[in-house]
Amino acid sequence: MDTISLQLVSPDKEHFIGSTEMVVLPGEEGDFSVLPDHAPIITYLRPGEIKIILQKEDDKSYFIAGGFVKVDKNNCQVLVDYIKESTDLNLEAAKKELSDCLLKVENGKDHTETSNIKERIDLLKEEVSFIQNQIK
Repeated sequence: MDTISLQLVSPDKEHFIGSTEMVVLPGEEGDFSVLPDHAPIITYLRPGEIKIILQKEDDKSYFIAGGFVKVDKNNCQVLVDYIKESTDLNLEAAKKELSDCLLKVENGKDHTETSNIKERIDLLKEEVSFIQNQIK
């Protein structure tokens, strides 16, 4: 078999369902590729890029905040909470939202809200870094 079946889903949408030659995933210990006949694995994903290598179409790239992957018998299932297609990323918008969140933390009195904002700040920092690396 020259392809693997890939399902890339978030709670609200199926982002990619189909066959691919290879998918590159941001594993906890570093990026790794899933190719046909890959050994079975279940692992967490860290924030970073998912790159889908396609035979007859342009490759697809996504930024994720994390999630997990299960690979077994040429089937790769990727489940994520937060995902954006690379073409939908906007550096200036992400920087502005990051700046706004940092101001909210500085001025925040509600610790529950501050905790949620700090999680969003961490995600936005990853997203900004990802976009900047894509531009280089």
